[in-house]
Amino acid sequence: MKWYREHIRLTIISIVLFLLFTLTVVSYLHQGSNSWLGSQIERVNVFIQEPVSDGGNGLADTVKGLFLFKRVMAENRALEDENAELKREVIKQALSREELAELRDLNEALNHESFAENQEYVTAAVVAMDGSQWYRIFTINAGSEKGIHKDDIVINAKGLVGRILDVGPKWSKVISIIDEKNDVSFQVFRKLDLLGVLTGDGKGGLTGYMLDVDASVIEGDVLITSGMELYPQGIPIGKISKVSQDKDALLQTVEVEPAVEFTSIQKVTVILSDR
Repeated sequence: MKWYREHIRLTIISIVLFLLFTLTVVSYLHQGSNSWLGSQIERVNVFIQEPVSDGGNGLADTVKGLFLFKRVMAENRALEDENAELKREVIKQALSREELAELRDLNEALNHESFAENQEYVTAAVVAMDGSQWYRIFTINAGSEKGIHKDDIVINAKGLVGRILDVGPKWSKVISIIDEKNDVSFQVFRKLDLLGVLTGDGKGGLTGYMLDVDASVIEGDVLITSGMELYPQGIPIGKISKVSQDKDALLQTVEVEPAVEFTSIQKVTVILSDR
């Protein structure tokens, strides 16, 4: 008895194996028998085999399901990658069309064919601004490595933006014409002999005066760069929104709405100087 107690697990396994062997032999000897003993043996066999069979089938179904799931997931990933690639291609094509349209608008805005043909330029994106609601001073993602120098002219499709204030290898700072430290001489497009000077008003606009106190300028007149200083001739600056007479200073002053939207600049073009 002591040996059985010490080896109880082995004893139980031996008994179960013996019973299964006996059941198998008896079942073989009574297979097809309609006797009571044969029926009971079949019932026991079914009772034992059914959960084993169900478990095997369930395992097989689970394995098949896992393989099917992995295949579906792989196909989904392939479709997602293909869809992402198509989206990238569509965006790329859209950007190309947008850049071509900007260049066409730029040529029209310059109103100076020889300028567009003879000068090289670099297109860059705005990556930072000085913190005000207007783009008075901002940073672009192109610098000396692209051939940009201090005082190069900056424009966009609408007109004059400003000039390069400072340059790094991969960045440049732009000071726009609406900054109070930036002066621009102009011509009236309607009558090119009418000249004046503009500066930023600190509020996102431009103010200035006519060199001739009796100049016949009116609201709505379009102003372009005169070419008398840094900025080349013919770049749109904006439209006169108000004309006033300063009798004490004997000046005719103007307020100008810039052609460029200085609240939402995203891309600019830098005209490279010949150096």
